[in-house]
Amino acid sequence: MPTVRVEVVGEGTRTVDLDADATYGDLLRERGFSPHEAAVLVDDAPVPEDRPVDFEREVRVLRLVKGGAGADVGGGKPAVDDRVRVRAAADEGLDVVRVLDGAMLETDAAAVRERIGSDEVLVATVEDRVVGALVCDGDRVTAVATRRRWRDRGVGTALVSAAARGRERLVAEFDPGVRPFYESLGFEIEPAGDGDRLRGRLAESS
Repeated sequence: MPTVRVEVVGEGTRTVDLDADATYGDLLRERGFSPHEAAVLVDDAPVPEDRPVDFEREVRVLRLVKGGAGADVGGGKPAVDDRVRVRAAADEGLDVVRVLDGAMLETDAAAVRERIGSDEVLVATVEDRVVGALVCDGDRVTAVATRRRWRDRGVGTALVSAAARGRERLVAEFDPGVRPFYESLGFEIEPAGDGDRLRGRLAESS
């Protein structure tokens, strides 16, 4: 069975075994991604998911995590680790930016720092270490992410739930791959009118 070297940007490189007629979409699925969650780059240029794999070339996979999608925001609502605490960011501007950058989110660092100290920038902490962050613009979630080792421990759930409290509504746009997560939190979901992107709306929660 042929193999190809695959680098997931920010997460290391490994060799993947594939069938000889595999496509780049098959490669993504083998690494646990859907085509909505990541892009395949060959020679630093994106390639379509239905193109056959060129086994002579190394591949880079870039997560396409945009506003409203998070590092542990995946296929459902995980239980929240009881060590996780959520609060408004105080002097953790650099930590917030690092968490968002680590999830490949496009973030205006200056805008994030300007909002530090308000309820528009939240951090999730464990023993005073920042393990996740969420940024809002009014009632719109613009970014939410979790440090990799803290994924699937409910950090994203805790952040989004905290952001919803005290707001009449909370909205987010995201890719189809994270729809189950937002549905699990009670968001009403509709097409966003931009390709296959979705928009979710959550009414005020108690």
